[in-house]
Amino acid sequence: MTPGRVMPWLIGGAMAVTVLAVAGFVIGTGSATGRSEAEAARERGYERAYQEAFRATSAAVSRRAFAAGWKRGKIAGAKTGAREGADIGAGNADIEESVAAAKAAEAAQSAAESEIAARQANCGTVAAAPGWCPTGEEAAAYRAAVQAAREAEKEAEKEMTDRKERGHGRD
Repeated sequence: MTPGRVMPWLIGGAMAVTVLAVAGFVIGTGSATGRSEAEAARERGYERAYQEAFRATSAAVSRRAFAAGWKRGKIAGAKTGAREGADIGAGNADIEESVAAAKAAEAAQSAAESEIAARQANCGTVAAAPGWCPTGEEAAAYRAAVQAAREAEKEAEKEMTDRKERGHGRD
């Protein structure tokens, strides 16, 4: 229903009031004997017709108007609620995303600070690379690799001496 359109029940109510007013005028005018009596009768007839028409149309019009207003309000409320709910939900999602990003940044900063602290303690411990600052795990792995290389070198020397001795023993 468009706002500029006159509703059919409103037109019907206005027509009923007009018809009853005309009927009251005719009844009042026909039953009077003199001019002043005719006017008084016409006024009483008009008032009586108006009151009856008002009672009859008022109840119907108020029921229909209430139903129409209820429907329009429900539709408008649903649209407004959906729009406002989407705005509020988007705002909450932005806030949650910002909080998660801040927590991730704090965790990354904490991890970097702890790695720096772990490396500071081992700066200069490796003679071959004095500028290298390994973590405790890296330093331990480096020492294990150096130890393994020394043992492999000893094994290789031992094997060479064994070969030489076996090789000389055959001649």
